Amino acid sequence: MIRQFKIKNLGPIRRGSFEVKPLTLFCGPNNSGKTWAMYSLYYYLNLQYAPLGSLTVFRDMYASLFENSSGYTFSIKEWLTKNGKTFIEQVNQIIHANLPNLFNTASELFEHSHFFVQPDLDRLATELIEKDVDASVIFEDRQIMRFTKKAGRDCIRLTAESDRPPYGIFADMFGRILLGLGEERGAFLMPAERNGLHLFFRELSNKRTALLHHASRENIDIVELLRDVMKSRYAMPIAHYIDWLNEMQSIQERGTGDFHRYAEVIEKELVSGNYTVDARTGDITFKPDGESTQRMGLHSTSSTVKSLFGLWFYLENQAKKGDVLMIDEPELNLHPENQREIARVLARLVNAGLNVVVSTHSDYIVRELNSLIMLAGDEGKELQKKYGYREDEVLSPKKIGAYLFDDQNITPFEITPGDGIYATTFDEVIGELNRVNDDIYYSLREKGNG
Repeated sequence: MIRQFKIKNLGPIRRGSFEVKPLTLFCGPNNSGKTWAMYSLYYYLNLQYAPLGSLTVFRDMYASLFENSSGYTFSIKEWLTKNGKTFIEQVNQIIHANLPNLFNTASELFEHSHFFVQPDLDRLATELIEKDVDASVIFEDRQIMRFTKKAGRDCIRLTAESDRPPYGIFADMFGRILLGLGEERGAFLMPAERNGLHLFFRELSNKRTALLHHASRENIDIVELLRDVMKSRYAMPIAHYIDWLNEMQSIQERGTGDFHRYAEVIEKELVSGNYTVDARTGDITFKPDGESTQRMGLHSTSSTVKSLFGLWFYLENQAKKGDVLMIDEPELNLHPENQREIARVLARLVNAGLNVVVSTHSDYIVRELNSLIMLAGDEGKELQKKYGYREDEVLSPKKIGAYLFDDQNITPFEITPGDGIYATTFDEVIGELNRVNDDIYYSLREKGNG
């Protein structure tokens, strides 16, 4: 997967770049662009929502495929050396063209905005060579093309099982393979608006809202109805989250997640109870721990229970190793003690193979992550036992990327084994708060004594 990205003139961000690590943190003041960057990254990781079939860089390869009935084999390194720059430029053009759709905002706002994929092509080639590739293109319920490669080999073999499959389908599949997205399911993003969405997702469903709106009118315009049903009223990540909530019953029925034990951690250690999604109605209920307590609707629960429901359901039913979990403000509605606890849960998820991207204002989360970084190594073993930390919560600094969004720029935080994340954005505020508090306290005491 490509992990290097660059931003130019996107929302409040004038310039900056970041690299996605197993754990990536976006920190900074309000209105500094963190959500803009998260949404753009989400869009890239879910490029199935973009027309990759419009890439033209594969035209020569597509033509060569049909010159030999037995198939066509090519070198990844040679192709990327010759065509990699053009390929990435075309991918970035597609991303730029779709920024208005991502944010559901007028295109004029993004005239000079860019979210660039910025890969190291040699590293990309190495990662592709290390992987097995076995991808099929399905068109009209039949396999029409196949891409295969053994791990450790440089050459991908293409075989076509129809006379000439559409170029757009070929380009779309091959583009995903080269981007490292072919075998991955994209990203799952929990927006900061999730508390309200958990309560009103049925009412907020785009299709349901549009249909109810038109049903209340005497004269229905069919063209307008279709346009309203098809077009989201929200930014893409929020629209997708609403759709996801409305699909919970079918997701729960499939139940393919690998992270059930971490969903149990959410219930036992953070909300002290258990969630249920009714298989027939989709209603969400919660039962607090205790024999005398009764199951209640989610609307009757605490803000913490509401906030963590989506994370619990995702881990319980859907998350798989290698996926990307994105959370906007994981500290939402959490007491400082639970903010520390959620930091430890995120660390355990990262060590278990889930990629996590977080936007946070929480000093408690960052400081807890710092502790987990400093506990790495043999010298931290005794301290782990002393303070009750688990081995699978300890984090290697190499797994973490942390970035400050401020003053229209993105700046990487320094991360070291001895100090953790040097997050100056929090230290400066806390230092100023302590200075003011001390000055007020001692000034009043002096006046009182006088």
